[in-house]
Amino acid sequence: MPDNPAMQPVLELSALFGELTALQESLHGVITIKLEAMRRSDVDGMLAASHREGELAAKAEQLDEIRKQIVSRLCMVLGIAPEAGGRPVRLSSILSRLDPSLRPRLAQLAAALRERMLKVAEANRVVELVSREMLAHFKALFAAMTQDEENVEVYSAAGGATRTGGPRVLDAVG
Repeated sequence: MPDNPAMQPVLELSALFGELTALQESLHGVITIKLEAMRRSDVDGMLAASHREGELAAKAEQLDEIRKQIVSRLCMVLGIAPEAGGRPVRLSSILSRLDPSLRPRLAQLAAALRERMLKVAEANRVVELVSREMLAHFKALFAAMTQDEENVEVYSAAGGATRTGGPRVLDAVG
């Protein structure tokens, strides 16, 4: 079989896709741990998970730079011109130019990576929603603790909203 000049960058990209997939799995695990810490109101757990998440995100950023370099080399070998406006070359464009024997494995690895990335994106969406709700709760709690006595609304014995007198809670406890 004649030496295929695209073989080496394809092998490198395949290995990198595998590494990125494993990284995304780790990232999803850490986000799951962070969500559990949020559920338990475990501040130390949230901080530790956030720290680990930051480390994994930094590693993902480094690997993405390597991916860009490999793709650039592969595009040169395959004669694919850079996209207008500096947009990244689509994997489908690369796959269409590859030898048919090299396509399936690379496409399979890319699909697995995409699937893991979507799971991470969904988990991050949940973290965002939980964080937003926690922030709203704490803002309401803080507002209730610092309102003047004329502005504090509570439920009356009849179930309606009523204003009560008395000192602000934070002033009362010191």
